[in-house]
Amino acid sequence: ILAASRLLEKDPAGFHLWETPMGRWWIPQGDDWMLPFNLAEQKRRIYGTGPQDVQKGDIVLDCGANVGVYARLALDAGAKTVVAIEPGPENLEALRRNFTAEIAEGRVIVVPKGVWDKEDVLTLKVDPKNTAANTFVMELKDGQPGVEVPLTTIDRLVEELGLERVDYIKMDIEGAEQRALRGAAGTIARFHPRLALSAYHVPDDPVKIPELVRQAWPGYTMECGPCAEANGHIRPDVLYFR
Repeated sequence: ILAASRLLEKDPAGFHLWETPMGRWWIPQGDDWMLPFNLAEQKRRIYGTGPQDVQKGDIVLDCGANVGVYARLALDAGAKTVVAIEPGPENLEALRRNFTAEIAEGRVIVVPKGVWDKEDVLTLKVDPKNTAANTFVMELKDGQPGVEVPLTTIDRLVEELGLERVDYIKMDIEGAEQRALRGAAGTIARFHPRLALSAYHVPDDPVKIPELVRQAWPGYTMECGPCAEANGHIRPDVLYFR
């Protein structure tokens, strides 16, 4: 992907436009080498395939939308609506540039907030070389103090948007997954959406995330998605529930 990509434009406002084998993407200027990585993750279908994947007509919550690489995959799979939830100001600007038409058509709904277990305002720590790693809870080696941004719960968001249902939730939110799942308990209990949940940011994620999901609805079956080695142990990067 990297070898077949080229930089088309530099916006003085701090954004770069790239031509890639997977389309054109506006990104924050520090993310030039992370875009191919994030696109490669989608090429690998790390959030699921087959019955675990997005299905035609689905309403999808993309928690941690970044610049929209997963939102694009979900639309291409036939999603009716993608709710792109992203707190980072630079990512939000790129996201809106990348989906101008889809936002106008109502196929993509951008929510400029983070997801949490309550309404709140917190400081988002910013990684200037990888805005996909922006976080409310984790320590960043070269992180910079960010801006205060609002947080909400998935349950409240679903109510405010008047969503008729939720079919699929993808969640990759840099350590906030457990808090966000507590704030999604009503939505999970009501709609039983398929879930693709990152489970590697916090050490107890592989144990706590399944517990929280099954507390909300005990009928789920779980599969491990792609795995990685960390500190001498094999860990799941993503857990699937359906």
